[in-house]
Amino acid sequence: MGKIMVVDDNTVMLGFMTTLLELEGHTAVTVSRPEDIIPVAQAERPQVIIMDIHLAEQDTLVILKDLKSDPQLATIPIIAVSGMDRGEECRAIGVEEFMLKPFMPAKMLEKIEQLQQSHPTNS
Repeated sequence: MGKIMVVDDNTVMLGFMTTLLELEGHTAVTVSRPEDIIPVAQAERPQVIIMDIHLAEQDTLVILKDLKSDPQLATIPIIAVSGMDRGEECRAIGVEEFMLKPFMPAKMLEKIEQLQQSHPTNS
């Protein structure tokens, strides 16, 4: 199992994802403010980042680009999530997976496992 960073400004979603991940043996690191994403990712070095692309009334595609252009963070796989289909935009900037909300918990766990297996250097 591994350390998973969950980025969302919805406390219910953060609680749900933390519980889901911990039940599967993962450690959840949560972030709710856009300005904390990069510093926390640098400090925690998670295996996977799950990130809502609309935080605190701002579009976080710029932050996703920053994560993917940072040499220390670029190899961390990201699952972007949103209530709107923004998958094409996310993949265009290097995000590995996109999931439309609401998603099935089992599907999220499956994506996390796939990314952990395909990115073993982040273990």
